[in-house]
Amino acid sequence: MKMILKLQIILEVHMSQEIPEYKIGQVLRHKIHGYRAVIVGWDEKAKAPEWWLEKAHKGNEEWRNSPNYMILIDTRDRLVAQIGYVVEENIILSKGKVIHPLVNRYFESFDGTCYKPRPWLRNVYPNDV
Repeated sequence: MKMILKLQIILEVHMSQEIPEYKIGQVLRHKIHGYRAVIVGWDEKAKAPEWWLEKAHKGNEEWRNSPNYMILIDTRDRLVAQIGYVVEENIILSKGKVIHPLVNRYFESFDGTCYKPRPWLRNVYPNDV
């Protein structure tokens, strides 16, 4: 049985001295599972329910304390539209558009390499633009 995790975005401004390696709007491919996705948010350290961290991080404490990214997973790689949360170590930058019904909520355009965030998202992640 598959569990579908719904993550909420907490609209807190993400300004940090330790800036994660990746930024909102970047397109990625998951290192292990191979799916395409676009980054819509990040946390300096994992902020997910304990049961989910145990399942996804498999007890890897380093992953809990590393940047984790909220992503929209390309619907060409999944049967239904999914939102994911992935540790920085499992990200490989990629190119191309991501197909997901929520892309237009987060981004206003795509320049061929990266998505341009909507003003509200730029306000949440001011160092990413």
